[in-house]
Amino acid sequence: VQVRRSKLYLMDSNDPANLPAHRGITSEIYGGDSELRIKQEILLGIGGMRLLQAFNIRPEVCHLNEGHAAFLVLERACQFMKENDVSFETALAITRAGNIFTSHTAVAAGFDHFSPDLMRQYFEDYSKNELRIDLNSLMALGRQDANNQGEYFNMAYLAMRGSCFVNAVSKLHGEV
Repeated sequence: VQVRRSKLYLMDSNDPANLPAHRGITSEIYGGDSELRIKQEILLGIGGMRLLQAFNIRPEVCHLNEGHAAFLVLERACQFMKENDVSFETALAITRAGNIFTSHTAVAAGFDHFSPDLMRQYFEDYSKNELRIDLNSLMALGRQDANNQGEYFNMAYLAMRGSCFVNAVSKLHGEV
């Protein structure tokens, strides 16, 4: 959709070409269980970066408005790794310079977080085959205590660790 001077790309999973299990991913927003939320956030962050790549769009800056798109941090680094034949750590350090995170959430419980089991289900192959890191290294990016293997993966931590600039919409939001 052309919106004044900008193009807006909308992703809809309800396409007959998709498996029935995938068609409902975009059917609701801010609803569903943790599994639907992780699927939505994978589609938004990883799928969104792949959509831009498919259209040969290379953003210099990516703005993470809330943590919902934080998986973009991983995919952006992954694309850079492949294009430049560097490690994930190097790619993350370089692409981090073009990521900005803004928080609108004034309570810690407002950030999406996923169990280690759910992350393993959806990210074990991606971390090993795409990012070429072990799952625990990926999990550390989304934990307050990187060594606590029982801690849930928090999208805000990933967004903060993957961005060069972090801000909030108010002083209270910033403190949280």
